[in-house]
Amino acid sequence: MRKLLLVAALLAAIPLHSQAADPYPSRPVTITVPFGAGASIGSIARIVADKLAARLGQPFVVEYKPGAGGTIGSAHVAAKKPDGYSLLVSATGTMSIAPVLYKNLTYKSEDLTPVAQMMRVPFVIASGSEFKGKTLAELIAQLEAQPGKYNFASTGNGTLVHLAGQLFLDQFGGKAEHVPYAAGSEVAVALISGDVLFSVANISTVSPHFAGGRIKALAITGPERFPLLPDVPTVAASGLKDFSVRHYVGIFGPPGLPADIADKLNQEINEILRQPEVEAAFQAQGDIPVPASRDAFAQTVASDAKAWGSLARQMNLAPN
Repeated sequence: MRKLLLVAALLAAIPLHSQAADPYPSRPVTITVPFGAGASIGSIARIVADKLAARLGQPFVVEYKPGAGGTIGSAHVAAKKPDGYSLLVSATGTMSIAPVLYKNLTYKSEDLTPVAQMMRVPFVIASGSEFKGKTLAELIAQLEAQPGKYNFASTGNGTLVHLAGQLFLDQFGGKAEHVPYAAGSEVAVALISGDVLFSVANISTVSPHFAGGRIKALAITGPERFPLLPDVPTVAASGLKDFSVRHYVGIFGPPGLPADIADKLNQEINEILRQPEVEAAFQAQGDIPVPASRDAFAQTVASDAKAWGSLARQMNLAPN
């Protein structure tokens, strides 16, 4: 009888052992985008998801869970089992600013596991038909000459685009009325129609209108010129030495995601980002892939959270 019980115990243990030995991933992986299907972050997620599926032999399915500044989708992933089968695509605004706006969150952004950075790019200070000048210095002069007369656009109250616009004004004591829009495409329309004077905008949302001159790119907010806009000077070169804004998009896992799974995903995603066809696909929408180690990405996440979270608290923002 004891032998039978021993055999039964060994047999019962075999499936568990086999399951533990299964290489990751052994079933479909869900990547949650915490915004609507039209957001550019979703395009990036799909590009990387398709490549991961081809490399790892399992579907990587992109799902959209928009709402509350990205916090609904983030909370959904934060509550999942940390086994690598539920991932989140997120960005600076969602990770750094939304937690300041929405007080009763069921998760903490800092507890999510940084897995892989996909890009870290600057914004562009862009003007539309209401601005007749050609340079950032002329825009600043116009704002200084008539404080409070003009409007600037963002993709919503409390978004990174909003904070970047206000931070730009603060550099020279400028005053302009903030007008929030629901999406980047609406910001572009507002610039073209002359409803607003400027926006410190995501490059991908306004760059399609540069060639026709309907929107002007005045300055890049990063520390160096942007490769896709080589003729556009930086803000620092245009006279504002201490102004620099960049945002990231990356993959996160639930709190407690094992290091071996996170490391594997980081390595795979970094190799994907270096593929010429992926770089071309990113560039087609005004972005550039920027692979990074997990440690470097975690440092970026922490530094952005400190800087933008602090500014959001100073501005005493409230959700739309």
